[in-house]
Amino acid sequence: MELFSRSLAVLMLFIISPLILFISVGSLLFHGLPIFFKHERVGFKHKFFFLYKFRTMKINNENQSITELGDSRITIWGKILRALKLDELPQLWNIVKGDMRFIGPRPEIQQYVNEYDFSFLENIKPGLTDFSSILLRNEVVILSNAGGIGRYPELLKIKTELGHMYAEQKGFWLDMKLVILTLISIILP
Repeated sequence: MELFSRSLAVLMLFIISPLILFISVGSLLFHGLPIFFKHERVGFKHKFFFLYKFRTMKINNENQSITELGDSRITIWGKILRALKLDELPQLWNIVKGDMRFIGPRPEIQQYVNEYDFSFLENIKPGLTDFSSILLRNEVVILSNAGGIGRYPELLKIKTELGHMYAEQKGFWLDMKLVILTLISIILP
């Protein structure tokens, strides 16, 4: 399964390389270098890795790890990339490298992994999408309606519970269902 995921990610990177090139040129024109954003996350067996995304924020922001509704750090180009989830495409490289899978709980930063129960990382790799990515697709709006980014710990408890649920139930058919639901959530947010 691991070889299949990595091979599929290589194939996808090849197929969407024109789109990646277009986004890269757009990023360069609209907000300059660097085009990519890398951030340290905790992965399988609690080992650190760098998660890659297209940069969507201004450089030298406040280093706040949670994004708010109407966050002034996000560029106009970045808003477009985020709305279409295109900023996530470089994570295919994380799959090729073996840091992540297509399906699995979203990787978090060390601070939250230290404070909450991420023991499922002993058994599964983080992924591009999972239950929480689908159910909490508009996380920024959910946090805003719940009272702001100060409520993120409550949301994180839900995410970790969903991570544990996935780890207990993971399998080919569940992964296929999550892929389909993810595509639906992107097309019909």
